[in-house]
Amino acid sequence: MGYGNRAGVTMLIALAYLLRKKQFTLNIPFSKFGKVSASILKIGIAPFGLTMSPNISLIIINRFSMSYGGEPAVATYACIAYVICIVYLILQGVGDGSQPLLSQHYGEKNFDMLKSTRNLAYGFAFFLSVIGCIIMYLTRESLGILFGVSKEVNTEIAKIMPVFLLSVPFVAILRITTASFYATEKSMFSYVLTFIEPLFMLVLMLILPPLLGGQIMIWWSTVLARILSAFLAVILKNHVDKKEMP
Repeated sequence: MGYGNRAGVTMLIALAYLLRKKQFTLNIPFSKFGKVSASILKIGIAPFGLTMSPNISLIIINRFSMSYGGEPAVATYACIAYVICIVYLILQGVGDGSQPLLSQHYGEKNFDMLKSTRNLAYGFAFFLSVIGCIIMYLTRESLGILFGVSKEVNTEIAKIMPVFLLSVPFVAILRITTASFYATEKSMFSYVLTFIEPLFMLVLMLILPPLLGGQIMIWWSTVLARILSAFLAVILKNHVDKKEMP
């Protein structure tokens, strides 16, 4: 069963439970239905994009990897992506978990608590990213074996993994900042941060590999795109803080 089918079955089960417990109510006047729906979509685009943008990035990486490194390069990144995605999802969980608190503090105009909660999320996400990096670095020589790849691909995974691990703490910054933006009605900034990484990646892969070394620059373009996205996140965050949070 595909992911979409599993999600659909899970939704039906959850809906049936809510209806049975009489906890599913919809008290929105029809005249306000469009406005409420637009508001939900406005906020929901960013977390939806956080889920979709890695797939966009994967398409870009695989497309360029096939041109420069062929099937072994695609196999190498497939294994790395499967493993490192675990850490990314954990970091996204920290961002999504902090979002309701950030929204509450923002609604209450309690900017001190908002900053404190956001800093706590940054610290915890950074801590988890470091722990994840240490585990993946120590096990890098056996990761390919889990996926049944060839000895050559497994060796390449062990060689390239440290390059990708450099970007993980920056992804932590990006995930928390994006969550804080859509939690505090800065939807446009959250859109920018959600979709800027694939754009940076595409531009870098068009420029760097032909100039500086083929497939290895595909890997570095991926890492640099995430680092640049994190720097942009910090710049936007500081801009908002100076403007709205004394």
